Amino acid sequence: MKKTSLFVFLFVSFVSLYAQDALEGIIVEKYYVSTKKDNSKKHLSGELAVGSTTYRIYVNMAPGSRFISAYGSPNHPLEIKSTDLIYNHADVGAEHPIGIPERSYKKNVTALDSWITIGPAGENYFGVLKEADTLKDYGDVLPFEKGFLMSDKKEMGYSLQERDGFLRSAKIPDITLYNLDTNLNVLRGETNGRSFRVENGAWASMGKGLYGVDSLGSNTILIAQITTTGKLSYELNLLLRDADGNVINYVAKDPIEQEVMHKSLTSNK
Repeated sequence: MKKTSLFVFLFVSFVSLYAQDALEGIIVEKYYVSTKKDNSKKHLSGELAVGSTTYRIYVNMAPGSRFISAYGSPNHPLEIKSTDLIYNHADVGAEHPIGIPERSYKKNVTALDSWITIGPAGENYFGVLKEADTLKDYGDVLPFEKGFLMSDKKEMGYSLQERDGFLRSAKIPDITLYNLDTNLNVLRGETNGRSFRVENGAWASMGKGLYGVDSLGSNTILIAQITTTGKLSYELNLLLRDADGNVINYVAKDPIEQEVMHKSLTSNK
């Protein structure tokens, strides 16, 4: 049995029959819709087709619950995919946002890079839903380069000039990647694929897991950002810990034994 399969097995072995429901759903936010101006420095950023949509995927947990991992296994593959190519920033893009220096976020369209995460949206920043990102609570908007990220399309709700979805924090959690090296190629460098698929790997927070922002309220945690001109779809599998400390294994489909199927974990309904 490979290391990642053992990782999943150990947690599933301790799933409680008396656990509370820790998962309330998945929130897919239309974070940004690009304009012609956003593609004006494509020699630095790579080609960003006009009308590309940046999606942020959040796990919405019950108050007091914690996120442990998102995973794919042979019986439960995890996949985030698009009908068109996934965009990656050619200059400073990374498969994980902590790998993008904070100073780079003000440059052209760095903030639209595609990646996976557990909470952070960049070095020194958590990702938060724009509807919850008020200046009073979360500080000023990032100083994006003049002329970029100015779109105000109605389908994206707040513009990034009003609310940017970044919350500065002095405590950014470590994230452990298990057996994902090849899978992450689609999120590295220049665009080269339409699907991020995991059949034996995970990205995880070790220990007791992580609360989302506003842990006793909305308790949402960012797990991915994908930019594409295509239609986004997903199948996710999650390990969460409820407020009483019980570990629950949520799957997108075909549950066995103590696994719990949750309809929000697939967009292919």
